[in-house]
Amino acid sequence: MTNETFSGLSEYPAGWTHTAKQIFPGPPLVVPGACLKWYDVRRADDEAAPRVTDEARTFLAERAAAKELEFHGELGFVLLHLDGGTYYLLVCVWRERDEMWQGLFYRDDGGFLPYPPKPGLLRPTQNVVELDATSHERRGWSRYLRSARDTAAKRAYLDDVCTGELV
Repeated sequence: MTNETFSGLSEYPAGWTHTAKQIFPGPPLVVPGACLKWYDVRRADDEAAPRVTDEARTFLAERAAAKELEFHGELGFVLLHLDGGTYYLLVCVWRERDEMWQGLFYRDDGGFLPYPPKPGLLRPTQNVVELDATSHERRGWSRYLRSARDTAAKRAYLDDVCTGELV
């Protein structure tokens, strides 16, 4: 490859910098058909927003009770990510044994809404810090799949939470 190959690829404004985030586990959310680990994700200098976390938990519980969010006896995790002043809610479950299925929501002044589809065949899924947390979860789920998959293994999966810095 020549240097010309790289011209124009992944170029960002000079003033932009990638910022690490912190992940804060919360109590699991139990809803009809699922038990979901809970994580708040934000910059270290952003204050916690328990009101928004409670709003997000209520939103998911109400959608699950109304069967708008379809859970089928699953384990998974939720990332409530404050990014650029907007809250994103990623709901991930392990389905079909080894597939991660995800629902994506965002918060506006009226509450949480489904993230609107983008044109084209490619869609946004997760940003790099979200993927860091998902990597932790993927490893935990892989351990669960290789286990006896009994109650103790389910508890071990739920107890294995991601903490610290996401980069």
